[in-house]
Amino acid sequence: YWDDRLTEDEADKICGVYKVATGQYERGIPQTTDLSWWPKPSIWSGSGLNVGYWSEDCEKWYQNHLQKCISGTAELRDPGHWR
Repeated sequence: YWDDRLTEDEADKICGVYKVATGQYERGIPQTTDLSWWPKPSIWSGSGLNVGYWSEDCEKWYQNHLQKCISGTAELRDPGHWR
């Protein structure tokens, strides 16, 4: 169906994305960066874990990161820190 894809806004909500001010301006417009609890689809697609299916390594990474989130030790990351 034509609507079987997530919108960027929907994906951002699932990944726990926050738009955060960088303190920089471009032509007078405040700049933001995205910080998230989980990597955005575009980051995941470019990662070494994206092998076309959910592998054992993917599951290990997911469970490890999930435990960090549950224990309160996970940190919000910008796109560069997800790579």
